[in-house]
Amino acid sequence: MVNIISSKIADLIVRFPPFDKLEKEELNKLSEEAEVLYFKSGETVFKQKEKAQPFIFFLKEGQVLLRETDGQEKKLVDICDEGELFGVRAMLTGNPYVFEAYCEEESLVYAFPLSIFKPLVDANNQVSLFFAAGLASGQKGAPQHIISSHNYRNTGSDLLSWQKPLNEFKESLILINCSSSIQSASQKMTTHSANCAVITDEKQRAVGIITDTDLRVKVVSTALSVQESVSKIMSTDLVTKEKGLPLAEYIISMMKYNIKHLIITEKEKVIGIFSQETLFSQLRSNPFAIIYSLESSENVEQLCYHRNKVDQFLQYYLEQNIKTSVVSQLITTINDSLIKRAIQLAILDMESEKYYKPKVAFAFISLGSEGREEQLLRTDQDNAIIFENVDAAAINYTREYFTQLGRKVNKILFEAGFDYCPADMMAGNPNWCLTLSEWKNRFSGWIHSPEKEALLMSTIFFDYRYIYGEQKLTKELDQFLQKEIRSNKIFLNFLAKNATKNPAPLSFFKNLIVERSGKHEKEFDLKARAMMPLTDIARVLCLEAGNVNTKNTIERYLFLAENDNSRKELYMQAAQAYEFLSQFRAIEGMRNQDSGRFISIKEITKFDRQLLRNSFEPIYDLQQMIELRFQLNYFS
Repeated sequence: MVNIISSKIADLIVRFPPFDKLEKEELNKLSEEAEVLYFKSGETVFKQKEKAQPFIFFLKEGQVLLRETDGQEKKLVDICDEGELFGVRAMLTGNPYVFEAYCEEESLVYAFPLSIFKPLVDANNQVSLFFAAGLASGQKGAPQHIISSHNYRNTGSDLLSWQKPLNEFKESLILINCSSSIQSASQKMTTHSANCAVITDEKQRAVGIITDTDLRVKVVSTALSVQESVSKIMSTDLVTKEKGLPLAEYIISMMKYNIKHLIITEKEKVIGIFSQETLFSQLRSNPFAIIYSLESSENVEQLCYHRNKVDQFLQYYLEQNIKTSVVSQLITTINDSLIKRAIQLAILDMESEKYYKPKVAFAFISLGSEGREEQLLRTDQDNAIIFENVDAAAINYTREYFTQLGRKVNKILFEAGFDYCPADMMAGNPNWCLTLSEWKNRFSGWIHSPEKEALLMSTIFFDYRYIYGEQKLTKELDQFLQKEIRSNKIFLNFLAKNATKNPAPLSFFKNLIVERSGKHEKEFDLKARAMMPLTDIARVLCLEAGNVNTKNTIERYLFLAENDNSRKELYMQAAQAYEFLSQFRAIEGMRNQDSGRFISIKEITKFDRQLLRNSFEPIYDLQQMIELRFQLNYFS
């Protein structure tokens, strides 16, 4: 009889997430230990602030209300439908229940013991994602420290280990005092079969690094005396990171600065070294190999071939719940390498066509989502060129040269899968290939005359990011922008008003607001209705704070949280919401082979709809906040 009941339980729950991700044996084991509980109308499964029971609850029949006591009033938080889990927060945190589970009608509930259920969560990546992304029944998502504390399988080579703190370094660490000779350093490296050594001062702080290559190129080939100080040949342009950060932090630093060795410190003292070789041995899908292939591509065909490989491991990263912020930084680094090589190939092509290259400094910049380092999928291009000021006699030819260069780069990126911008906001458009002074005039005009078109341009172009060329041009533009906004703060009120044009995307009855007509009728516009409001609000608040350098939306909210303790929780919720929405859009885009912007509500699960609703809550709170902060009732 018991087997029949457990079999029926297993047959039922497998139809609902996250049970549909469990193996048959796991389902059977869980169902055999389940308790079947009956509640009359008006009874509670558990009460607010009550000590957590050793169960997680599944509603088979009936209706359970989650209510929060606020003074003398019981506030309805959510309604659990059949097939939903509740009591999840208590399971993950071990804390007392934050809500009351009240049976609005006769209800049948399955209670699964945590002693059986919790190990299944820890051992199954997809089940972990279910709870990490957000809790059932409308509760907020799990804290990040809970997500990262799961013990995943195959952590030796699995990319999930990227999120775990890295405290051990298997690579040999050779420390050599800066006063040592080249000969003694070489002998020590040979004895320990090491291909590099860290040069330190008396307090074991890193001051340089030498490699086998340094010994060959700087000593042997130049016949430098081996009795000279090792400081003569060491490289001093070091990148160091503190011990205990996630593997992802180390990987991204190495990719960003294009270095082969990363020095690990603890309170400035050198304790380890991390090399590309170590990285290669730990990764299944190697982004370093992709970058190297892009940078060494000899033609556009090779460039496109290697960029196409990225989609394979992008999907793997997303499916394995690597943090979206980590994935976006990896994709950004790869895309930057693609753009840099595209520019180099375009310059070579211009030379082959006998274009005279003016001796004028320039900077190629990315805009929009690429400028914010948020472009996971290959969407359309947004880019521009800044070149230094030239006299009137040279301006026409100089602009023509850089415009032609921009068009060639745009064409290469198009062939690599990045569509042309529908609004032609690209480097190949003379309107966006300007001198530094012209860019300053454009920025100043938008700030001093914040009409509708100017505000639109500001939301795109103020998220610029340096990619290639002379970075001093973008730094000077940064300083100008900061000064202009500081002296014209009324502009921020108009920019804030623009950030509230799309209200939080839920109707009065908490339904998702969908498009009413056109090609995407009855679909939900994830970009315009959810992601864009969060992006626009983060931008205006950071500009108000005088921060023009931080462009990434999540990093902007983290900056705001760090500098405004009174709203820290709201900003952290916004950062988490944006990360979830980015991941959701990327997964939908990969699944449907499109940009992931428009979502068919009928095709996503009830749980995903609930997660989307949860992520919209910060939008409403932020819009209410900036309505008051910028006195938007006075601005039309």
